[in-house]
Amino acid sequence: MSLSLLRRGLGRLAVPRLVRVQAAYTTGRPDLEILDHALAKVDSLGWTRAAVSSAASDLGYSSMAHGVAPHGGISLVGHFMDRALDDTCIEADDQLHELATPADKLRLLCRIRLRQTLPYVRRWPEAAALLAQPQNVAGALERLAELSSRMWYLAGDQSIRIDWYARRSALAAAYVASELYMCEDRSPEHADTWRFLDERIADIHSAERASAKAVAFGSQFSRNLFNILQSQGVISKERRG
Repeated sequence: MSLSLLRRGLGRLAVPRLVRVQAAYTTGRPDLEILDHALAKVDSLGWTRAAVSSAASDLGYSSMAHGVAPHGGISLVGHFMDRALDDTCIEADDQLHELATPADKLRLLCRIRLRQTLPYVRRWPEAAALLAQPQNVAGALERLAELSSRMWYLAGDQSIRIDWYARRSALAAAYVASELYMCEDRSPEHADTWRFLDERIADIHSAERASAKAVAFGSQFSRNLFNILQSQGVISKERRG
């Protein structure tokens, strides 16, 4: 996931979107109802079309399954990422005013968003593998760019300055690195993940170092993703060279 591609995604988000209306996920949207229900099946069926089909059948919408997830498992992953980001913004809304610095606000937002992934952490490497497929990279980058842009906006950075891209690239890389770290974390209550996240947020606190840190985090992300995909059997050891 290159810095130039991430910047392209960020370029589409110069004005961050506001939090969507939560009701859009509930009444009157059978497609979203099916996808929400499918998330409960991820632990047993993975990020697959089968999970969506099973959810549609449970809810009496069997004929809608293909249309709800036209691209298979990646449609379910995308739904989760959109939903999790919106839920994060809603949950953080009442807490952000209690924090004084942008760094503290970013830390809170990242922690809340990471906790959204925790119920699926055993299966998240499969989601990462789907997101890393060439046909899905553009969509993954766009969602990551939106996450970073909205978090910075909520943390109080609402201007477009010369370091706008660097700050958002650094936060995006820090978040992804923390998420991948969490997949391998076996510490009690994921204490090591929160410590790792705190260190990454501290690293990007200085805007002058943001661009360099983004490159470093991006390299670390690539190495961690390769190791996770290799451990899941998605790629073979022979391909490393």
